[in-house]
Amino acid sequence: MHSVMKKILWAGGVMLLAAMYGRAAELTVADAEVRKELGRDCPVVYLWPEGKVPDEPRPIDAESIQPGKQSEARTIRNVSRPSMTIIAPPADKNTGVALVLGPGGGYVGLGYRNVTDVARLLNARGITVVLLKYRVPRRGEGFTKDHQPLQDAQRALGILRTRAAEWGIDPKKIGIGGFSAGGHMGAALANNFEPRLYPALDEADKTSCRPDFAVLLAPAYLTGPIESRTPDPKLRYGEISAKKTPPTFIAITMPDKFTTGATEYMLALTKAKVNAEMHVYPTGEHGAGIAKDWLAEWSVECLRWLADAGFLGPKPTPEKFTYKASSLAESPVPAGLTEGDWKLKQILGREVPVIPLWPEGGAPDDPVPGAPAKEVVAVKSRGGTALNITQVARPTLLVVSPSKAQAKPNGRAVIIMPGGGYGGLAAEHEGVRVAEWLNEQGITGIVLKYRVPSRKGFEKHHHALQDAQRAMRMVRSRAAEWGLDPKKIGVMGFSAGGHAAAMLCTSFDREAYPAKDDIDRVSCRPDFGLPIYAAYLTEPTDSDTIAADFKDRLKREATPPLFFAVAKDDRFSRGVLNFYLEVRAAQVPAEMHIYNAGGHGGGIDPISYPTSEWTRAAARWLSALDATK
Repeated sequence: MHSVMKKILWAGGVMLLAAMYGRAAELTVADAEVRKELGRDCPVVYLWPEGKVPDEPRPIDAESIQPGKQSEARTIRNVSRPSMTIIAPPADKNTGVALVLGPGGGYVGLGYRNVTDVARLLNARGITVVLLKYRVPRRGEGFTKDHQPLQDAQRALGILRTRAAEWGIDPKKIGIGGFSAGGHMGAALANNFEPRLYPALDEADKTSCRPDFAVLLAPAYLTGPIESRTPDPKLRYGEISAKKTPPTFIAITMPDKFTTGATEYMLALTKAKVNAEMHVYPTGEHGAGIAKDWLAEWSVECLRWLADAGFLGPKPTPEKFTYKASSLAESPVPAGLTEGDWKLKQILGREVPVIPLWPEGGAPDDPVPGAPAKEVVAVKSRGGTALNITQVARPTLLVVSPSKAQAKPNGRAVIIMPGGGYGGLAAEHEGVRVAEWLNEQGITGIVLKYRVPSRKGFEKHHHALQDAQRAMRMVRSRAAEWGLDPKKIGVMGFSAGGHAAAMLCTSFDREAYPAKDDIDRVSCRPDFGLPIYAAYLTEPTDSDTIAADFKDRLKREATPPLFFAVAKDDRFSRGVLNFYLEVRAAQVPAEMHIYNAGGHGGGIDPISYPTSEWTRAAARWLSALDATK
């Protein structure tokens, strides 16, 4: 009899759970369709007990599946019975990490196939993906568009955390996110996880619904109107803080109409010093998911970011970078070279051309009172290990072509402008070593040793811009000699050099000096530009005001494609984000990566990880330039 009673009680418990959460209950049309698409028997959990769904002002039509705008898209309509479909990875790969994803659809429908695509991808990395079928369409009648979805998200996180062990989930590794409106809902929960927006029903509602991280994919409505910089008040930007707000990852594409809002949200996260990253790709329409164009790249960055944040195992240890300047033997400087030229050639370890930039005595606006008499070389960058050059009066080009052991030259060239605050040049890790990295891509790297320090009585970038314009003209005029395509010559700069590179990309049509010779009749417009952790884009640095030098200089079809990379904890990241907003407003093609950490001035050194990942992203961007023109 005792055994029989146990069976009866167990059966009663199962029935109770089925009534509350729908584990054994009949599936709705949409939940059955999702299971069919996944091709496996994933648990479906209904969020609310029957008759307990909060804030339902009126009945709505029956749940249905309808075709979407794209031929392969399918949209769930009329959700009054919200649920979670738990899409788990193989048990032997399970990391315990779970990501709750809300489909997009403008709070009218749910385009669920983006989520099922992501589930297949992340399951392979041991991550459980939870498809949150939240209530749509928006209820109106005094409710904000995200009110019921946010209730559903709060409830979902509480249930998941309460029953985490049942699905092999670590209750301290549960994230929220989604596509489009689902991304907005994820941001809303990240900032509105307390108090609950409904009366507590059970233990799930007494458990924290704060997400441990957020993944916002093409998030919508973060500002309103859409193209404005006015924050959505429901997101409570003023309450964003490093202590309260969970680590946040954002990915979107430049043509997406919601990119301004996403960038503004990232600015708020940056100012509050929240663990956050943002990656903006140059092409791909809104809602493209993971299968199309550049947005496919977001998953690579996201998985790396999750690992860095401690959710997917230990943070990677950067490879040690060996600086060569401190170990160079002293030797006489060959005739025709300066101290800096000779040291750069020694670091490179092979013979390359060193080309004077100006005719003898022809550098404009030099000499000036107090101009340097002799170039000074010191090993003081990167904590006293890397080469630094200052007192430059004789600017030169160091032309570093790919060797036979590196890669087949592809005709592309990049003029490299090291940083140094317009006082010196960090010419090893932001110069000649960058040229070597470019050589591995088949690209000729040309180190521009421009004039520093800035001269008294001139703007800080005055002489650097003159040298940059002249360098671009000279490289283009000698392209055939160096095996280059004159239509594939770009500029890359770091810190102050990034500022100078941005100046060249926006001021190529403004002559910085009177013509000296036939070289100055050649165009100095770069075909592309890579300002890496560029300095001085806003004035003051800690403001959102774009520097006057750039105002109204960005022009569609004139300004070349741009690639930005910077660490969030770099004091110049705010300038990069604000400058990017101006670039986007001008409809100039661009890609931007804001990494969570790495500081300022890392150059090619992996010690600046994860910002050192800019090289991976830039290599892909450079290789795809022809396809994106």
